[in-house]
Amino acid sequence: MIAGAASAEGASRSVFRLAGTHEWRLVTTPYAVEETVRNLAAFAPSVTASWLRLRSQLVVVDDVVTIDKPAVFPVEKDRPILFSALASADVLLTLDRADFSRLLGDLFYGLAVMTPGMWLSREREAGRLGRV
Repeated sequence: MIAGAASAEGASRSVFRLAGTHEWRLVTTPYAVEETVRNLAAFAPSVTASWLRLRSQLVVVDDVVTIDKPAVFPVEKDRPILFSALASADVLLTLDRADFSRLLGDLFYGLAVMTPGMWLSREREAGRLGRV
């Protein structure tokens, strides 16, 4: 979400820009919104203004902090991100390569975990998206 707000170019902003015309439901949680807002302080005020515009496109669902399946995910702070996506989405889009490196490009109980660029490429290759 920060990358989408911080740059008018790139895959993260493209996801927001294309969501309405492709009937994509962009889902987030209070936990993720709080993390985004906390990190905005490191950016120029224009990024906060962009975030406020993009925020209106997001559907906020409840945080999920536990699941009924075995899960070995060492990054405790990101478990709510992963578990909430599993409960509410088809794909988790993240640029957090450090914490999600083991899952990027893979599935977590059927949930695809990808960068926005990976996902847009997949959609394009499947014929669901023109050139971005």
